[in-house]
Amino acid sequence: MAKIECCWYIGESLLPWEASVAGTLARALIRSGVALHAYSGAGTDLLNIPGLLSWRSMHTMERAAAAGIRGRLWHLWGTPPSWWGMVRLRARTVHTRFSMKTEWKGHPTVFSATECSGGETYIPPGFEVKVNWGGDAPGEAYQGDESPLCLLPGETSVESDYSSLLGSMGMNFKPLGRGGEEAMQHLSSGRTVLLIENPNSSLALLSANGALMGVPAAAPRSPLMDEFLGKDGYVHFDPAAGLEEKRRLLTLLAGEGGRAASAAARRHVSEQFAPEKGAKKLENLYLSLSGVKK
Repeated sequence: MAKIECCWYIGESLLPWEASVAGTLARALIRSGVALHAYSGAGTDLLNIPGLLSWRSMHTMERAAAAGIRGRLWHLWGTPPSWWGMVRLRARTVHTRFSMKTEWKGHPTVFSATECSGGETYIPPGFEVKVNWGGDAPGEAYQGDESPLCLLPGETSVESDYSSLLGSMGMNFKPLGRGGEEAMQHLSSGRTVLLIENPNSSLALLSANGALMGVPAAAPRSPLMDEFLGKDGYVHFDPAAGLEEKRRLLTLLAGEGGRAASAAARRHVSEQFAPEKGAKKLENLYLSLSGVKK
């Protein structure tokens, strides 16, 4: 069988937990024998892909040669760069996006079977345990503090309400927005819980990564969270609940209930999302698009 060859461009828009999944799948593909040529538009630390090149480190002629000549099959991860049209003129392309605002710029692939429509290819994400997510440890305000830290990623309109409630419970509180690197540093620091008010596929990836580090999550019950963590892998949290019910659920999240949910989620993620599964789906897709015979 002819060797599969594919060029990857991993855009600057990826958050750390999204980049981590891409890197995990890349390493599994390389182990399976795929010839992977990877370029990163941002940092390279979290990706940990053998042979990865920083697009910024390349001079103009190298970039032009890569985009204009190299490879007949490319995979774009995230928001397309300005030169992506040049690649699409001469090569077949695959696209994995992480924001619904990004238009498809190649054969569409998604990480969620729940959100997969008829025109997309589902690729199971791959996860590995990360001990250190890079960078320095979180600030001194949290170091040595044994109080649980509740991270609230994504958008919320009631940030002050959570801050007041958690403060009254003796818990620290950190809204993250799109503070990706800080989120991952906190997840690996211990004594952390996740509160996801509005689940989406990116935050589900974050929750699954957190589960492998023993971080419990609370979120509204949804098919998406069931898919990534299992039905018993997170505390079911209703943002519309009253104050006392929220207090009860947050107490459960920070205690034995959260630990039990985290253990169930860890088993689910380990069993359902081995990197080899996603790599095999990608390999088959590349075979189909490139016309390489098995």
